[in-house]
Amino acid sequence: MARSRAKNILIIGAGPTQIGRDTESEAAAVQIIKNFAETDRNLFYVTSDANSVIPRLDVDVKFIEAELTVNSLIQILRENEIDVILPVAGNTVALQLSEQLNESGILKELNVRTMGVTTTTIHNINNPELMNRVLKHIKEPTIPTTVVENVTDALRFAKRVGFPVLIKPIASLTKTNRIKCDNEHQLMEMLESAFKVSITNQVAVEKSVVGYKEIEMIVIRDAEGSKLLINGGENFNPIGVHSGDSIIFSPTQTLTDVEFQSLRTAALKIAEILKIKGVCHVQFALDPTDGKHFITRINPFFDRSSAFAARATGYPIANVVAKILMGQNLREIKLSGVQRHDSLALIEPVMDHIAVRFPTWSFASFKNANQQLNTRMKSTGSVMAFGRSAEEALQKAIRSVDSTTAAEQAALDESQLSEAQLINVLIHPRAGEAYYLLEAIRRGYTVDELAKMTHIDAFYFYKLRHLVKLERRLRDNRFDMAALQEAKYFGFGDTQIAHLWQVRSDEVRDFRIKKAHVFATYKGVEPTAGEFPYLTNTYYSTFEDEDEAVRTTGKKILVLGTANSQVGTNSAAEYTTFQTIQRCQKLGYKVILINNNPNALTLIPDLADKIYLEPLTVENCLNIIHQEKPDKIIAQGKWEIVTQLVLRNVQVEQLPVSRTTRSENIEADYMGVISSINGSINLFGVVGIDEDNMFIPIEVSEALKVKVDPLIKNASQHITNNGIYSVIIKENMHQLQIVSVVPLAVQDLPFLSFAFDQDFAGIITEITLNGSSKIENHPIIQGDYRYSHVYPYTQFGLKKPQNPPFSLAIGAEFQSIK
Repeated sequence: MARSRAKNILIIGAGPTQIGRDTESEAAAVQIIKNFAETDRNLFYVTSDANSVIPRLDVDVKFIEAELTVNSLIQILRENEIDVILPVAGNTVALQLSEQLNESGILKELNVRTMGVTTTTIHNINNPELMNRVLKHIKEPTIPTTVVENVTDALRFAKRVGFPVLIKPIASLTKTNRIKCDNEHQLMEMLESAFKVSITNQVAVEKSVVGYKEIEMIVIRDAEGSKLLINGGENFNPIGVHSGDSIIFSPTQTLTDVEFQSLRTAALKIAEILKIKGVCHVQFALDPTDGKHFITRINPFFDRSSAFAARATGYPIANVVAKILMGQNLREIKLSGVQRHDSLALIEPVMDHIAVRFPTWSFASFKNANQQLNTRMKSTGSVMAFGRSAEEALQKAIRSVDSTTAAEQAALDESQLSEAQLINVLIHPRAGEAYYLLEAIRRGYTVDELAKMTHIDAFYFYKLRHLVKLERRLRDNRFDMAALQEAKYFGFGDTQIAHLWQVRSDEVRDFRIKKAHVFATYKGVEPTAGEFPYLTNTYYSTFEDEDEAVRTTGKKILVLGTANSQVGTNSAAEYTTFQTIQRCQKLGYKVILINNNPNALTLIPDLADKIYLEPLTVENCLNIIHQEKPDKIIAQGKWEIVTQLVLRNVQVEQLPVSRTTRSENIEADYMGVISSINGSINLFGVVGIDEDNMFIPIEVSEALKVKVDPLIKNASQHITNNGIYSVIIKENMHQLQIVSVVPLAVQDLPFLSFAFDQDFAGIITEITLNGSSKIENHPIIQGDYRYSHVYPYTQFGLKKPQNPPFSLAIGAEFQSIK
């Protein structure tokens, strides 16, 4: 049967935020949808993510809220006469679902094809044994691997190749990572659970390459076979620590040119043999003794590494891939910023800066979690930082971790550890590893000693040793201009210097500006490293002479982003900021955004008018305020950075939302959502709360409305500020009573916006800036779904409590109630 042009395209989302998956998949989906919306294709987007921003996009796309299962997707394929499924914006979830759909025969039955990656490629990638055959075909070395269906075969293989070995379920029911087994006992124990979560009752077993360098390459290929390397990244930790829990430097720092070119060639060969149309992320294990490499992972979809590559280089990966998926080739696609007609998308990015991705954890909220780092990812988010040197980028990354999570970076007080305790955390890495390594250098450990204990390349310890040397110079030379200037050049913040000088940070800032005349300057992030004229809207700070940022003209507003994803403030906070930016622009403001989450939805190109990829610290905010002179500054409620800015007489417009949560774990049956604007109260509707604290949109009956209306009027008497409020209601003996009236919680805002077909974040933003907002009521959206929180207990190896607090949720999902 001849192929017709794809008319109905189904984009499969990645589901709710959880450990290992932030908003990078949704950010890619937004860009793909915006590009595809310019054509005459019918777009469908399916996800179980209750915090999805897709329903609020101002483009023609049908949003389908559904559990991401084969059965639900088959129903969607039939009902909507889908021609093509696009799995590359849905992470491993979409890839595995596509594999299962293909195996079910439904794709062949309905003549549905995949876009961006073929079903054959998906099948090979999901089966390590098949993937190894492909790699051998292109003469790429492979790690000894087998797929087993019983414990006996697994043990026989492990004895042949030697321990340690890594195991991973085939076609897992849940997101899983490779698990390291050091001996026979561990292998038998881990296999039991691995077989249970495998759909095919199969487990992949491979020889461990723990201790090798972990290198990542991001490449793009188009339909005619043109390929280019977008970015290379090097993990600080060797293999053995999950890449999501490791610091990553870009470009690579310790590779020889021969090693780099070998890995680049291998990545391009893989994209070619797999016939990728779009992005492909390839991870390598590189033997530090002889430079030989193995391929450990192939991701032909948008993931956190491709998101970081786009931020680090300024190359608009998702927009370019969207055009490739639409049929264009790299030689035809123009990069909007390039000011030369012959400089199209077929240009390998060059960096004149160093970018660092730094993991962040939420262990302070989960006291009993095992904080040792291994092949199972445990970080709940990450931050990024840019600098002119590895030292500057790393220092900025360290201070990118805001004060509310700083304690969580170092699980132990490194300065109080005994020598035995310190050696133990050096040999067995744990959260906050960078702090322990710096402490070891302060205590006199040599570069060679540390490299031997940790298997981390000595190069990084020379960089850390340099930072400790600068610390000592600062401590010994209080208010010395030369020492200050050198420290600022290598990334020290005013607060860090103040700690070493034992003074207030404001005193350091005054001295730096008024006496030393040391000011922050800004450099553009763009993919040509100044080789071509390029209009960029993205900048980072450093302390050099030339300033590339030009002050934004016109009516402008500075929006404080959400920084790293944490429990409690996660994708819902990103959703809220995304909507805030769009409403500010509709109100006539040019939006300047400061954010440093590499996976952030709000960092997609062309959303904000100008972006500063900077730590959300008082120093950086004040520097940008001085640079841009914004008319207003807006933040998502009251949090630490807002408090600190207000104390320094900076006027910040705070959205009247709860950044923690609504009233938690209280007995309630309903929640009304109301607006209060200058004394006028409007009831948007009521949602139900069941025994699992899940929200089910309900149509208010006349009987219930009669009971609710007077309660709402009574509640309004206690509201003094304009905003959107949730009214928590309990039914007792057929009588309704108000339990609490609180500002709408950020965690609930996306789902309630969807349920009531409202832009609550936009309304709250307009109320904050203008004192009013026009309210239009819409019919409540009907559907067989409910909203529940997603928690990271399982990833932390903890048992989920019966009533976990909502403030410890990491995401939210739709669930079927059929």
